[in-house]
Amino acid sequence: MMMNSIELRTRVLLSLQSALLGEITPNVRGITCRWDTSEIMIVCYLQGEVSEDIEESMACVATEVMADFPEHQVEIACKELNEPEPLNPYTLSAWVYRRKE
Repeated sequence: MMMNSIELRTRVLLSLQSALLGEITPNVRGITCRWDTSEIMIVCYLQGEVSEDIEESMACVATEVMADFPEHQVEIACKELNEPEPLNPYTLSAWVYRRKE
C-alpha cells in the first residue's frame, strides 16, 4: 500500500508512541526518528551510559514498529548524550519523546 508523506508520518509517529508506552525510563532524554518509503530510523538519547536493560527495551520498541511496518527496514540506536549538551542538533525528522530539562 502506497502512502503519501503525511499518512506515513502519522503512522510512524503513532506506532512509536504506542511502542514506547511503559518503555521510557528516567534517564531517557529524548527519542527522535526519521523515515522514508523503505526505512525507519529511531535514535534514543540517554543521560549516562547505555545499559543492557535500555538496549533490550528499545529493541522491543523496534520490534513493535516492525510489526506495524513489515515493508520497512527498522533500525534503532541508543546513544549517551549527557546534560547540558543540547538535543536540538540531533533532531532527525521528528521528536517522539523529549523530557523536560
